[in-house]
Amino acid sequence: MINREDLLSGTRPEVGHRILVTEKENFQGYEIMDYKGMVWGISMRSKDFVQDFFMGFKQFIGGELTSYTELSDESRKRALERLLDSARKLGANAVINFRFEIINSTYAGNAEIVAYGNAVVIRPIKNYVPTGGLGNILAEFVDAYTAGKTNFLPEKTYEESPEGQILENAGFRFVVCPTCGTKYKVDVDESGKSHIRGLEDVDDAEPGMQIYCLKCGTKFTIPEVK
Repeated sequence: MINREDLLSGTRPEVGHRILVTEKENFQGYEIMDYKGMVWGISMRSKDFVQDFFMGFKQFIGGELTSYTELSDESRKRALERLLDSARKLGANAVINFRFEIINSTYAGNAEIVAYGNAVVIRPIKNYVPTGGLGNILAEFVDAYTAGKTNFLPEKTYEESPEGQILENAGFRFVVCPTCGTKYKVDVDESGKSHIRGLEDVDDAEPGMQIYCLKCGTKFTIPEVK
């Protein structure tokens, strides 16, 4: 079961006893801690003479060469299993740059398949935030659903928090993070106090309302709207 707080913070689940495999050079949201070296698995199989005879006959009448299909499928599975066993013996929990290399003569009923890659040890990056479009989607998700749960952001201590800048646009007021420029819509409650909807004051000891920027983690003060 994946921890829901980890999902909110962007932290990926622990790999555990599994072996993750990718054809890419890394896994998004994980960092490579150690390279264990190249691993591979080899499988070479052949069908018996009778099966090979009937499959050769189908070359003339058409149809799927089911025996050869099964041969290729079995060889791939066995090669992959041996690759995973090799990675596990080295203490790795992932394989990157994964490839299949097929060296076979299906007409003769033989199939040699090599599965290979680089065995590595990976671990989740804490509070990982994807870049690009995926990162924007995650930021919108956090804005909509965190409802003030900012405890997953890195805590920073200041003697006096910097103050955000108030901007007005199309009749709405926004406060801008002094570090990264992220904008937050400002609302004024019945008592005339400025606040950010969905976020709570993170420092009761300091005058005014302070929040942690959901993008960069900076704690700053929301100015009072006159």
